[in-house]
Amino acid sequence: MTDRRDEFSPDASSPPLEMERREFLRLAGATAALAGLAGCSRQPKALRPYVVPPDGWIPGAKTFYATAMPWEGFGRGILVETHEGRPTKIEGNPRHRDSGGSTDAITQASIRDLYDPDRSAAPVRQGTVASWADFSQDWLPRWERLRAAQGDGWGIVIEPTTSPTLRRLIGEWSKAFPKARWYQHTALARYDRAGTQEDYRFAAADVVLAIGSDFLLNHPAALRYTREFAQRRKIDQGRLNANRLYVIESAWTVTGGMADERLVLAPSRFEPVLRAISDGLNGRDDFASLGETERDFAAKVIADLRRVRGTGLCLAGPEQSASVRTWTELANRLLASEGRTVISGAAMRGDGDAGCAGGLAELTAALNAVQVRQVCILGANPVYTSPNGSEFREALAKAEYSVHFGQYLDETGEGCQWHLPESHYLEAWGDLRGYDGTLLMQQPLIEPLRQGKSAIEMMHWLTTGLAAEGYDIVRGGYSVDEETWREWLNAGVASGSGGLSRGGARGPHALFDIESGTAKHESGSIELVIRAEPYLRDGRYANNAWLQELPRPFTSLVWDNALWVSPEMAQREKLATGDVLRLTVKNRSVEAPVVVVNGTADGCAIAELGGGRRRADGSGKGGGFDAFALRGESETERWLGRAAWERTGRSMPLVQIQTEMETEDRHPIWQFAAADTEHLQPREDPAISLFPTPPPGSPAAASAPVHHRWAMLIDLSSCTGCSACVAACQAENNTPSVGKDQCGRGRHMHWIRVDRYWTDGGTRSAPQPVPCMQCEKAPCELVCPVGATVHSSEGLNEMVYNRCVGTRYCSNNCPYKVRRFNFFDFRAPRESPLHLQENPAVTVRARGVMEKCSYCVQRIDEARIASEREHRPLRDGELRTACQQACPAEAIVFGDLSDPNSAVLRRKRERTHYALLAELNTHPRTTYLARMVNPSV
Repeated sequence: MTDRRDEFSPDASSPPLEMERREFLRLAGATAALAGLAGCSRQPKALRPYVVPPDGWIPGAKTFYATAMPWEGFGRGILVETHEGRPTKIEGNPRHRDSGGSTDAITQASIRDLYDPDRSAAPVRQGTVASWADFSQDWLPRWERLRAAQGDGWGIVIEPTTSPTLRRLIGEWSKAFPKARWYQHTALARYDRAGTQEDYRFAAADVVLAIGSDFLLNHPAALRYTREFAQRRKIDQGRLNANRLYVIESAWTVTGGMADERLVLAPSRFEPVLRAISDGLNGRDDFASLGETERDFAAKVIADLRRVRGTGLCLAGPEQSASVRTWTELANRLLASEGRTVISGAAMRGDGDAGCAGGLAELTAALNAVQVRQVCILGANPVYTSPNGSEFREALAKAEYSVHFGQYLDETGEGCQWHLPESHYLEAWGDLRGYDGTLLMQQPLIEPLRQGKSAIEMMHWLTTGLAAEGYDIVRGGYSVDEETWREWLNAGVASGSGGLSRGGARGPHALFDIESGTAKHESGSIELVIRAEPYLRDGRYANNAWLQELPRPFTSLVWDNALWVSPEMAQREKLATGDVLRLTVKNRSVEAPVVVVNGTADGCAIAELGGGRRRADGSGKGGGFDAFALRGESETERWLGRAAWERTGRSMPLVQIQTEMETEDRHPIWQFAAADTEHLQPREDPAISLFPTPPPGSPAAASAPVHHRWAMLIDLSSCTGCSACVAACQAENNTPSVGKDQCGRGRHMHWIRVDRYWTDGGTRSAPQPVPCMQCEKAPCELVCPVGATVHSSEGLNEMVYNRCVGTRYCSNNCPYKVRRFNFFDFRAPRESPLHLQENPAVTVRARGVMEKCSYCVQRIDEARIASEREHRPLRDGELRTACQQACPAEAIVFGDLSDPNSAVLRRKRERTHYALLAELNTHPRTTYLARMVNPSV
C-alpha cells in the first residue's frame, strides 16, 4: 500500500497529525453551523442598497425620537430608538419627571403591539372586510341627519383622558351636537376624589402607611414613586437615612413586598384597624376590638406617625372604599403632611367631566329606553370590561347604528355593525399630560402599518364631517411660535409645564374616625378582592406575548390568571394549585383555577382582571378566566365583595416559572436590619474552592493585559421585582416568546429571571434578579466540547453561536441556571411584521443554540466605537445595559472595575456587598448588595 502521508503531512517520516477531541468538535461544530446556514435556514432575499441615501441618513445608526405613551389616560414620556425608520426599542425620557429615564414592563412591551399581525388592518362591516370609503359612504348621510337634529339620539363612549386636544374636541363635538350625549367608561380605577388629585413626595416621607395601595407598580406615577422611595433605601457614604413602610393589604403586591411591617387582612378587617389607629392618633388608645397581630401593628404605626410630624404619609389604593380613602385624607391633615409629602390639585384625567352623561350603566339604560339610537365607542371594550357584559351586549344590539373604534376586533367590535381600526400610539400625533401635570407631545415614529386613524382624527371627523391630519389638529390647539413648537417636539416635553396646581394646606384635623363601608359577612361565602392584572391590566394587553409570558410577581404564573387563596384555606378545604372553583356573586358565576399563595389573607379570594378573553386573536385568546363577571355596579362593588364558592371536581394545568420560594437555609439573599448597618462586616471569599486559584507564576495564572473589566451590581434594597429589566432585555436582545406549553417544560427564554423568596418565616418577600453572572472562573467554559462559550479579555462570558452544537453541557454545569437553549425555531414567520421590531445589532437565533445575558455587548461595542471616534476614553455611566436603563429603582449599576472612580467599583466596596453562591468560588462579575429592611423596634 502506498504511503500517502507526504500529501498532507509536513514531515512524511513523522506519525500522522493528531487532533484534540475538543478542537475536532469545535471545527465540526463550525462546519455543521455553516452547513445549517446553507441548507436549513431561510432562503436569502436579494437586497437593494441605497443609491442616493436621504440627507442625514446613516445606515445602521440608531436615532432616538421623543414621544409619549398613554397609560390609563395619563402620559409617560419616552424615547423611541429607530433603525432605518422602524422603531425597535423604548427608553424613558429623562426630561419627564415622572419617567426620569426609566420604564416599566408594559411600556417596554408596547413596541411589540406596533407590529402585532393581529392588529386590525381595515374596517369591518358585520364580519366582512370593507374600507374607509365604504364607511364614509354609509356614515356621512346619517351624520348630516344627526347634524340637522342637533345630535338627538346620538351617543359617544370614550375613556377618560388627559389629552388637551382630545378633550377640546369633545367640547367642540358637544357644542356642534347639543342634544347628543357622551359617556365615559373605564374598567380601571379612578385616581381622583371629588375632582381632586393627590400626588405624593416619597423622598420627603419618613414613615409611609399604604392601605391596599400598590403605588410602586400599578399607578400612573409609579416610576417616579419607585425612584424616590428607593433612594431612601440606599447607603450613601456609609450612612443610611432609611424610611419605613407599613402596608395593610389582603394579598401580596409589589409595594407589599417592600414593606418593613406588613399586616395581612381581609377587607372587612381594614376598618377596625384604621379606627384603632385614628383613636391612637387622637390620643385614645383603644385596641379592644383587635387581635394580637392587629394590635401590635396598630401600636407601631401610631408610635411612628406621632414621631414624624410633617414627614408622615398615608395613602389608600384607588380601589379602596370611599371611607378608607377619606380616612387617609384626614390622617394626612392631622399629621400636617399636606403641602409637604402630599400635594393636592385639580384632577387632570377628566373623570366625570362637566357635560358627561355618565358611565356604562347610564348608557345601557339609554339604549334600552331608545334614548340613544346611534352609538360610537372610541377605544373602549365595554362588552368585555363591563360588570355585566351580557346586559350591555343586549342593549347594544338594540341600537339602530353602532360603531366601534379600536386597535383590535374585540368583543365590542364583534357586537357592533362597524369596526374601525385605531392606529397605535407610535403611529399617531397627540398630546397627553403626565400624572405630575407635565404636558407631553406625542409624535409618530413610523407611517401607519395598518389603515388606522388616531382617536383625535376620528373625533375631528365625527365633529366636522371632514378628514384632517392629526398633526394639523394637534398643532392648531397651541398658539406658540414655530421655534417653541419644534423645541417641544424635540424634547417630548412642553417647557414650563408640570406640577399640580397646589391647594393650600387646610390645617390639622383635630379628630377623625372611619365610617363603615364594608359589606356585611355572609355565612358560606368568601371575601372577594378584585384587582387589575399587573401586566395585562384590564385585558387590553392580552394579545402581547411578551407580557403574557412575563412571570407574575409572587406566583410566577405565565399565560393564565388564577384565583389566589391562602395556604390556610387550601389546607382546611383540601385545595391544591390548579383546582377549579365556581364562584357566584348574585346571579353571576365564573369558574376559576386556584393558586395557593403564601401571605394571602385567610378567608379571601383574590381575582385579577384581564383573563378569559372571548374574542382575541393570537396570544390573547382563551387564557385564564374572566373576573369581570364577578364585579358589581357600584364603585365599591367593582373591587370588593363576597362570593359563594363550590368545587367543580376539575383541575387545569397552571405554569409557574418558579415553584420553590423557600430558601431552605441556603440564604441566596443576604438581608439585614437598618439598625445594624454600622456593625455589618463584609463577607469574605471562602478558602475552599471547587475551582482553586492556580499558584503564582504558573502559565494558568498569567493573564493578558485588559483595558476594561466589566461588572454589574444589583442593589436588593432598591429592587422591587417589577420585571421591567426582563422586558427591556427581551426587547433589546431579540429574545423570543415560546408559549405556555414550552414554559411548562422549563424552556422559557428570558435572559434574566427574577427569583422571589419568602424570608423571616414567610412574613416578607424578597426579589432577586439573576442574569448571567459572567464568572471569572466560569464552570460552563470548562465543559464545552466545541469552545462555543469562551472568556473575553474584558471579563465577558461570551457565546459563539456558530460553534454551538447543542450539547447543553454548559447549562448542566452552570450553578446559577441562567443559560437558555433554543429547542425550536421560535422566530416569527417570514411574512410576519414582527421582524421589523428586531434589533439589527443582535443576532436573531435559530434553533439549537445556547443563549444568555451578554451584558449587552452590542452596547459596549457601540460606546467603544463612539469614544474612539472622538479620541477619548469611555466615561463612567455613558454605557448602560438595557436592564439598567429601564430600572425605575436604579437598582442596577454597570461599569468598569478598571476605572478607580467608577460607580460600580465604589458600590462593590460597600459592607453589604456579596456574591451569589460565593462558596463555589466562581468569582462572578455580577454581584449584589444585601437587602435592607427597617422594621419597627
